[in-house]
Amino acid sequence: MTYPQHNVPTESEPWPPCRRACPVHADVRSYVNLAGQGKYAEALAVIRRRLPYAAVCGRICHHPCEANCRRREVDGAVAIREIKRFVAEHPEQANLPVTPGMGERQRVAVIGGGPAGLSAALELARRGYRPTVFEKEPKAGGIPAVAIPDYRLPKEVLQRDIDWILGHGVELQTGVQIGTDRSIKELHRQGFAAVIIAVGLSTSRLLPLPGVDQPGVYGALDFLRAVTAGRQLAIGREILVIGGGNVACDTARTALRLGGGLRVKLLCLESETEMPALPEEIDEAREEGIELLTRRGPLAIETAAGRISGLRHRRVRRVFNDQGQFAPEFDDSDQQTTTCDTVIFAIGQALEQDFIKGSGLKLDQRGRLPCDPASRQTSVPWIFAAGEAISPPGSVVEACAHGKRTAEAVDQYLRGEAICPPPEPPPALERLAPATAEQVARFPRVNLATRQAARRKQDFAPYVATISEEQAVSEARRCLECGNGARVTADRCVKCLNCVRLCPYQAPRIEQVALINRERCLACGICHGACPTGAIKMAGGTPEQLAAELPQLLAQLTGSGPKTVAYVCSRATGALACLQAATAPAADNCARICLPHPGQLDDRQLLHTLEAGADTVLVLLGPEEEEAHRQARRRLHGQVARLRHDLAALGMNPEKIQVLETTGDDQRQLLQAEPQSLSRQP
Repeated sequence: MTYPQHNVPTESEPWPPCRRACPVHADVRSYVNLAGQGKYAEALAVIRRRLPYAAVCGRICHHPCEANCRRREVDGAVAIREIKRFVAEHPEQANLPVTPGMGERQRVAVIGGGPAGLSAALELARRGYRPTVFEKEPKAGGIPAVAIPDYRLPKEVLQRDIDWILGHGVELQTGVQIGTDRSIKELHRQGFAAVIIAVGLSTSRLLPLPGVDQPGVYGALDFLRAVTAGRQLAIGREILVIGGGNVACDTARTALRLGGGLRVKLLCLESETEMPALPEEIDEAREEGIELLTRRGPLAIETAAGRISGLRHRRVRRVFNDQGQFAPEFDDSDQQTTTCDTVIFAIGQALEQDFIKGSGLKLDQRGRLPCDPASRQTSVPWIFAAGEAISPPGSVVEACAHGKRTAEAVDQYLRGEAICPPPEPPPALERLAPATAEQVARFPRVNLATRQAARRKQDFAPYVATISEEQAVSEARRCLECGNGARVTADRCVKCLNCVRLCPYQAPRIEQVALINRERCLACGICHGACPTGAIKMAGGTPEQLAAELPQLLAQLTGSGPKTVAYVCSRATGALACLQAATAPAADNCARICLPHPGQLDDRQLLHTLEAGADTVLVLLGPEEEEAHRQARRRLHGQVARLRHDLAALGMNPEKIQVLETTGDDQRQLLQAEPQSLSRQP
């Protein structure tokens, strides 16, 4: 059980930076919190509210949430992507029901079965439309299906997300080439009220270099498609990949896995720090033996006896001008030739043009489909666009955001409403203050089990293991719950200074009334428990709000013996193991309630728990990793001692209320005997 969201921060309040940085604005804090409690189905439901490709993004997302995690200021970002992967691939998720859309509204055609197209179709189905996705390939999935190697994204993981989307009432027609098999105008005549063009950049770009027309020159997407399909390619033993992005790294690492002692090099304009590829992709490529030739610009593909013999290249002085624009400058006095017999270009992709035949649409000078950026409408009002048809190449999560937004625009159009862009999300909380970061206990980020480079480069098997249940739960508890902290009701504050004295992070200050510095507040709730007037409430819910639900919580317990309510510190590493020991073998008669810190409890809430029907109340504290929490811990011990004294004076058993100090880190045993709890979102 976690506190219900009765007192949710308003949309005008700052968001946690992880959510603000996510292209789909997934509620990262909530699903990480749920994962930390072992509520994996609920965590996945929160993820999929905004991100249909949960399993895919658990594998290959570029995780801007982690880059903006405030825990970075302490001991490293929370491993959000790895938690998402664990949740999405947990065995219990295979049996989760899917509720199809009602499908009573107009038909909408979506051209392209990649992430943008399927995300748009899902959003339309959720809104009651009847979407049909037309995909030219034999299977849906787009670039992830044909050009992301299995060692990064196994095809069964991708298919799991696609099947979940289709289960919502999305119709899929594969092997249909719009523009060739039928035109966009034909779709309209056949009853589709609107059309979304969500085709991806499916053609590799080549540079117009001397020798580019020689056998042994490939585009990266053609190369990756062939490998995925199991087609044999005429490649040599010295392969040179040109490009510095993730596709270039995928191409180089895929080529290496074709075996036979191949030597692979990667040449790019950028320095290593400028390369657009993810740092881990670059590091892993180097570990596998791929040689990086950075700050080099290709000049010509050289040949001898009708075969490629090498690539001539020159030094790059700089890639970007003073305004940060792409404007490479070269040093022609520094030219070299690198021996190779195969060249693969991974410098970017282009849009195929077949789909616009007979539509009246034209591409612009950049090869993209012109449309209004706010409405996503093209020059034909009932034709909309999404994804890479109108934007630069991006990640899967960015494509999902694009598709969802276009579906929202189509919904407004078909309702006869003005198409308005969504409101700008709230700003992000500032970085964690250094003084606050110093007070937070250090828990190292989870270490990922990775196959050794010498072994993994020999096959296409995934090389990073999914984290274990213990690791997922422990990692989730590293979350600081940014923005979920204290709020002050001004007319109830008496300026008693309790909050100032007890806060471990120096968040409150007193002016006319108490004020809470949101950048410092880490939602431990200690100030709430110490406030004598109830002026301080927690954004994520308070014990008073829980009190009304205690009878229902206790009624759901299935055991026949005495009933226990245990308040557990959700950030403690050992509290859950202690709870199992304290309640065994009657775990089915114990309700677990997770709090950021039990210090937010006071004597009234503990007594009310008994009044609601609990026979025993346990308060479980984790190890004293955080020195700053000791004062609140002493206060709680004092309160419980007084309550036990009062119970004894009334002739009642003082053991009805207990505080237990915990040690150890054995979450798995408790999670296997999950106490009964209400299924509520944090």
